[in-house]
Amino acid sequence: MPRRFVALATAALACFGALAVSATPAQAAVLEVVYSPLSLGEYCAAQVNPYSTIGFYNGGLGCHRWNNTGGTTYTGSGSASAACAHFHPTYVSAGYAQGGSQALICRYTV
Repeated sequence: MPRRFVALATAALACFGALAVSATPAQAAVLEVVYSPLSLGEYCAAQVNPYSTIGFYNGGLGCHRWNNTGGTTYTGSGSASAACAHFHPTYVSAGYAQGGSQALICRYTV
């Protein structure tokens, strides 16, 4: 009789444990997308200045256009969070950071 009780109690606890694990909400995944300066140029042209062709993120988003000497000319500043929303308007932004070569890394909760 005690063995049956222990077996039954163990089975009941195992079921409750399985229910507890399956009842927890699913973890939201974070998606990181890297936007190069050329990609940022698309945002800059659409939202900051139509002559913008390239953008750099270095603590702030600066928009530029190519000039005749092979360099760039500043055309205005943009918003990193607005750029992330511009590229994926249906995703929830979870932040952003600087990537290599002054790219912008956008983090989305999906």
